[in-house]
Amino acid sequence: MIFLRIILIPVSVLYAGIIYLRNKLYDSDILKTVKVTKPVISIGNISTGGTGKTPFTIFTAEYFLEKGFSVGIISRGYKRKSEGLVIVCDGKNIIGSSEQSGDELAMTANALSEYKNKLFIAACIDRSGAAKYIIENFNPDIIILDDGFQHRKLSRDLDIVIADAGSIIKNKFLNHFTLPSGILRENYGSLNRADIIIQNNKDKTFEVLSVLKKYGKEIISMRYKTEYLKDFKNIILNTDTFSNKAIIFSGLADDSSFLQMVKDLNINVSENINYNDHHDYTETDIDHLKSRFRKNTIFITTEKDFVKIKNFKNFMEEFPVYYLKINIEIEKNTQLLFNNYDKLLK
Repeated sequence: MIFLRIILIPVSVLYAGIIYLRNKLYDSDILKTVKVTKPVISIGNISTGGTGKTPFTIFTAEYFLEKGFSVGIISRGYKRKSEGLVIVCDGKNIIGSSEQSGDELAMTANALSEYKNKLFIAACIDRSGAAKYIIENFNPDIIILDDGFQHRKLSRDLDIVIADAGSIIKNKFLNHFTLPSGILRENYGSLNRADIIIQNNKDKTFEVLSVLKKYGKEIISMRYKTEYLKDFKNIILNTDTFSNKAIIFSGLADDSSFLQMVKDLNINVSENINYNDHHDYTETDIDHLKSRFRKNTIFITTEKDFVKIKNFKNFMEEFPVYYLKINIEIEKNTQLLFNNYDKLLK
């Protein structure tokens, strides 16, 4: 694997050059951006893998929804099995399935379902077109663009980039290269155009990383906070009195923080099954999971995976399947973040 990454370095250099040129064309206004009539927050990352964009998108949407504002959320809908514009939530109902919208938007709609009368969600590869559609048809107070840092066509009023501290520390050499030899979508120098850089410490504690300090921005630190385990009937498991074992399964690029958060609930993990990132579950997968079940055992998965396996009703009804609900906790510069949010709607 390392050898393959090394021989792909020339391709990464070429890729980085193309991205640099594209950014210069946008910076010089040769490539035009589309400005819409509502404020836009872009939440993105500079690397591949799970940096926490979707949980932070949910956290940001809740901030405005709890203040009584209506929110439009737009994403391309990664790995969805549909084309064109798909409305996931129309302010009345959650319409799109995970197959139609992608697992991240399905998770977002599910997590924010109590606010659905003020929530409008769309999946579309043309993010500027989707923003115009949502504004013209639903008139939200604000637009949140999930996974938007590299999508420069839609102008934004606040550009937020999330960096995974653990991944940066773990991958010291090759993962400072862009794809395909490294994990960067573009070089770290692109952080100059971010308004806010957020360091996601996930389940650990890190000082602000030097690689993020050099761009003259205040760094906001966040981490994951475990909330509870919940099943498809919305029953929350009392982990204080739980003594059984658990089979963990997930489709994550890196499941280490998820596994650790489960263990932090003092749950005895008997087995950990990790599928590929954004895995599409099949009947074969479900049959395999069922075969691993033993008496006095439960299944625990992520919220993102849970929205996919809800389609397998027999599995959900016959077996104790729970998802781990996590939330975002801002550790440093909380007021800086909220001040920037409040400015957008003053």
